[in-house]
Amino acid sequence: MKICFLLSTFAYDGIKRSVVHFANAMHEMDHEVWVGVLHDWPGKVSLRSELRIPSGRVVSWDGLGQGRREWAIYRFFKQQAFDVVHASTVKMNHLGRWIALAARVPCIVASEDNICIGRSWKTRVEDRLLARWSDGVVMISNAVAESFLEVEKLSREKVHTIYYGLPSDGFLNRTPLEKAERRTQLNVPSGPTVVCAARLHFSKSLDTLVRAARIVVTQMPAVQFVIAGDGGERVTLEKLRDELRLNANFHFIGARDDIYEIFQLADIVTLCSLWEGLGFSLMEAMALGKPVVGTGVAGISEIIQHERNGLLVPKQSPEALAQALMRVLGDPALAAKMGREGRAVISERFNVNKNAKQLLDLYQSILDRKAKTCSPAR
Repeated sequence: MKICFLLSTFAYDGIKRSVVHFANAMHEMDHEVWVGVLHDWPGKVSLRSELRIPSGRVVSWDGLGQGRREWAIYRFFKQQAFDVVHASTVKMNHLGRWIALAARVPCIVASEDNICIGRSWKTRVEDRLLARWSDGVVMISNAVAESFLEVEKLSREKVHTIYYGLPSDGFLNRTPLEKAERRTQLNVPSGPTVVCAARLHFSKSLDTLVRAARIVVTQMPAVQFVIAGDGGERVTLEKLRDELRLNANFHFIGARDDIYEIFQLADIVTLCSLWEGLGFSLMEAMALGKPVVGTGVAGISEIIQHERNGLLVPKQSPEALAQALMRVLGDPALAAKMGREGRAVISERFNVNKNAKQLLDLYQSILDRKAKTCSPAR
């Protein structure tokens, strides 16, 4: 099968990392996989290097003006004659699908990675038209699917829930000396460590984590908190940290492209969002055998099975989050059990090969249905 994934950029976030994992998995299954990107990512944290497909199959339309860009993508689709175009990210879900429809690609699908919040009526109308005229929409969680069914009024037969996928092995376990060296590089002292990987955005409710840290440090003074990520809330969050006198315990290390290395420093990984499409960083932590603590909101509750691989707490409750963190930090046996169960959950529900196979089966079912519809009657 000849497949083209479409992205807006190679920025290092959940939906784009999932596309890279799926592209690599399908390539290893002997499918011809291409990735088209609207804009190159100028920052040092880019996913391009993580693609294992031939470099000639990575295409960028960066720098082309409006009109030239659309024409270039259209010609690309016509020349390559893809069986499937699979768009991800809001920009490419619209632009890529319109052009794929014009180019008459046999199978056109899109992925939605977050619940349907804050979309204009024009965007909702366009979503409905594209869902009707293309072949389906892949939702990354049941929460996202239900949101689009309710808000966008998408047709249920066009909606398919397929989770992100991760490799469940192949991660390097660092030695205590290597971990100590990494702490020194990051200026993070030794001690029990809580890590959060997230954009510094109000939806992540990271002020809740800072306030929870104040409670935890009062009871466990050696605990260290690390946030990997960047965004518009950084100044506000750093000011809150300083006001709560957490400078020695709370560390902002910016956006990273070595998140698995950072997670290896963690005793717990947490995410305290107000909402999530799924919660990719929690999955990555589970693949490394880390216990997880998150808010019991849409998306996260599909990753964390309460009391099995982690704990769920109410959103915007520093007290509940602090108690959950202290419970796991204070019980190494419980932490180890949750870590083992987390690996099992990845293998059961979020394995990249299993979920890539679900996507491939979806593509094939669409192609088979279209071939049957277009075949001449006997």
